[in-house]
Amino acid sequence: MPSLPDLSAALGDQVLLRHLQVSVVDDAGIILYVNDRFCDASGYTRDELIGQRSALLSSGRHPEDFFRTMWQTARSGFDWRGEVANRRKDGSEFWIELTVVPLPGDGDAPCCYVGLGSDITRLVEAEQQFRHSEARFRGLTETISAAVFLHQGERLIYANRAMERISGYSRDELLGMPFYQLARPDAQESLRARAAARLRGEPVAPIYEVPIRTKGGDIRWLEVTATRIDYDDGYAALGTAIDITERRQAEAAQRHIQQVLQQIIDGDPVPTFVIDAEHRVTHWNAACGLITGTPAARLLGTRLAWTGFYDTERPVLADLIVDGDIEARIDSFYGNFYRRSEVIPGAYEAEGFFPRFGTGGRWLFFTAAPLHDDQGRIIGAIETLVDITERKEAEAALRNAHAELETLVERRTAQLAQAKQALEEDVAKREASEAELRRRNAELVEVNARLQETQEQLVQSEKLASIGQLAAGVAHEINNPIGYVQSNLTTLERYLGDVHAVLAALDAAAAQLPPEHPAAQEVARLKQERDFDFLLEDLPDLTAQSQEGIDRVRKIVADLKDFSRLDSGQDWQRADLRQGLDSTLNIVNNEVKYRAEVVRDYGALPEIECLPSQLNQVFLNLLVNAAHAMPDGERGRITLRTGHSGSDADERVWVEVADTGRGIAPEHLHRIFDPFFTTKPVGKGTGLGLSLSYGIVQKHHGQILVTSQPGQGTTFRVVLPVRQPSQTKEGTPP
Repeated sequence: MPSLPDLSAALGDQVLLRHLQVSVVDDAGIILYVNDRFCDASGYTRDELIGQRSALLSSGRHPEDFFRTMWQTARSGFDWRGEVANRRKDGSEFWIELTVVPLPGDGDAPCCYVGLGSDITRLVEAEQQFRHSEARFRGLTETISAAVFLHQGERLIYANRAMERISGYSRDELLGMPFYQLARPDAQESLRARAAARLRGEPVAPIYEVPIRTKGGDIRWLEVTATRIDYDDGYAALGTAIDITERRQAEAAQRHIQQVLQQIIDGDPVPTFVIDAEHRVTHWNAACGLITGTPAARLLGTRLAWTGFYDTERPVLADLIVDGDIEARIDSFYGNFYRRSEVIPGAYEAEGFFPRFGTGGRWLFFTAAPLHDDQGRIIGAIETLVDITERKEAEAALRNAHAELETLVERRTAQLAQAKQALEEDVAKREASEAELRRRNAELVEVNARLQETQEQLVQSEKLASIGQLAAGVAHEINNPIGYVQSNLTTLERYLGDVHAVLAALDAAAAQLPPEHPAAQEVARLKQERDFDFLLEDLPDLTAQSQEGIDRVRKIVADLKDFSRLDSGQDWQRADLRQGLDSTLNIVNNEVKYRAEVVRDYGALPEIECLPSQLNQVFLNLLVNAAHAMPDGERGRITLRTGHSGSDADERVWVEVADTGRGIAPEHLHRIFDPFFTTKPVGKGTGLGLSLSYGIVQKHHGQILVTSQPGQGTTFRVVLPVRQPSQTKEGTPP
């Protein structure tokens, strides 16, 4: 029987059994030995375990019959195998697949028991977690333990079930043959010599790989860890083996894949190169060497991929992908000539001009994509090149043709400008006559103008701050160029019809030629090269889109003129307030759209007698104030409502502007219509908007009411009479 010191030496913290938890107990269950792997798993130190009963680690999960059967089996001299739940020092539970091996003593009874355990906690936890869906996970494979064997001389004296499973031989067959006969014939002699040297105590590598032939004739590779132990007054070799056949096959497959990949890349007509995670060039195919003029032999194994393209050091697209910071750096190297790939995740595309390639330089299009390992980490990048010089030259030719077309348009525009000049001279004469009439009219209204000067100056100041003093003049001037641009577009559409007719005739003439005729072939080539069908299809769309843009500009100009009403004078007139609200909202749209959603809730309204431009100014002030009332960073809602009430003799209309903004503090409500009072920060408001609005509403014999709740919003209601008093309509508004 081996002594305890001998057993400790055999099962100590060596490379042997490094992947197993090893323990030794005597017949009373007293722990005699544990290895470091066992200590790491249990959380106890070796000193805390040795001398204690093995029940110290009991989790309480197993019944007494479980351990009674285990001891009966081991004491009978048989190996016992099973799954055991132990408890760590910190109270947590861990599972091991345990093999209890009785070691023979001097008599028939074993002297002690060796426990060889593999940690299966994760598997057991997974089984417990998914036990309710056992049918779904019925294919979960059983954890495969390492093979354990013991031989003295050339004969095996012990082999576990994993050894039987791996070799295909039963235990009796294994114990009846020299162990080295398991090896492939060409490896048997080296295996026998290595084992003999180990038993003699000579230094031998503790870990090695050996091919074995199974009982069924298959070849499997094992990674063996072996060491010499004292055994029965002599020496024996104790070993563990892990089946690494699949790993060897995977390595061979990987080498094959690398060879195939090398052949694919080298034989690919598309210029391609590959770098690894260290930016070293691993592949640089012949096509890449041809287009750059740099042979692969100069770059393979170096970090100099950039030298194939540039005169000074800078990263190529693949370098930026490997670095992992491509989004932060790509602008500085490729400007606007790059984009994300729409096909390959994580890949980028770019293009650039290289003056040193070819006789006059070449344009290249790059595509660089990351290469990942099984864990998704970037282990390199592959980059391909495409010569797009011909495409760039075709684009330049198209631009030249476009420039020629623009020259023709400009020539026609000049002719129209001459006609316009003659028309303007006629208009100027008319305007001179109108100016004289206005001068005389100005003399008549001069006295009244002086009386209203102060108020009108305030109105104009607020109006200048909102849309600019020259809004109406600009709108008038815009109408002239818009007119002849729109006329040009109409003429261009007619010209396009003529061009289509000419081209149709040319197509009919070309169709009469045989397909092999050089002229017919040249026409077909040019059509395909210039994408002629697309041009004919796209030109009407372009003119239609341009016409739509002109119409939108006309609408904005009309709203500006409607808002200012400079072309309608300052006379009292009947107007629809809903139209004024819509025009004003269009003017302030840029101020409002980023701050609030506008909801229109218009009721039926009769036209009222009013000064439309001044009421538009009131609406503008209320809308801008409502937008500015929204909290910073939040988008609110502005609701516009209209309605009317009252009898025929006293019929009135009302307009509400309600917002969901910050609201007005109660202590400020009675001052909001005072001149120069504002709650906005310095420089953000004049304090005149509501004051002027109040004056305009009073001039219309109306009311402006306000309700507000801090944190909930504010509602302004403007109430106006449908008909003004007769003295107001007959003279200048009060």
